[in-house]
Formats: sequence, structure tokens, C-alpha cells
Amino acid sequence: MSESELSTRGPVVTPARLIAAVCVIVPFVAVLWVPIFDKDKPEVAGFPFFFWWQLLWVAVTAALMGLAYFVVRREELARKAVAVTALQETPGTAVAETSEEQPEEEPEEGDSE
Repeated sequence: MSESELSTRGPVVTPARLIAAVCVIVPFVAVLWVPIFDKDKPEVAGFPFFFWWQLLWVAVTAALMGLAYFVVRREELARKAVAVTALQETPGTAVAETSEEQPEEEPEEGDSE
């Protein structure tokens, strides 16, 4: 690897990745650590604590996984933007512009919609 590639990579452990790791680990602890849910009370709508606790964590886990994805994705996009900016500022390098927008295809003569 060249020196310029190493300088744009950034640290491996970042606050965003730590937040994502916590979001992934918390649901495992909450549903697998038995002393937390080893009881009958309080009941919700006639269901013992164990059942509604497990069901509650289905929704909470989905929210935490979504948050982890959002945080990591945002960090990766910011990192790519910094890398592209650094490459554009470096003399003698050409950066191909990429567009995520795809041009709409025109229907062929035989196609009818």
C-alpha cells in the first residue's frame, strides 16, 4: 500500500463502530442472561414477564440493528467522501466520476406499456 492510501483509511476502531457493536451486543445480553427474565411478575395483558420480555426484544433488536446499520453506513460514506476529496487534491491523479443515477431506458419500438 502506498503512503497516501494509508493516510486516508483512518482508524479501525471509531466511535461509530463502537456504537454499532453495543447495538449488536445488548440484545444478546438481554435475551440470553437468564436472571433478567427468570420471574413471573409483572404481567402484561395476562402474559408472564418472560413472554412479553422476549417479544419486546424482537422490536427493540430491530431498532438497534437499524441504528447500527445507519451509523456504520454514515461513517463509511463520510470516509469515502474524504478519500475522494484527497484524491482530487493530489496532483497527477484522475478520479472517474461515478453517478448512482441510472438513465431511464427508452422502450423499444415493439414494446407496449
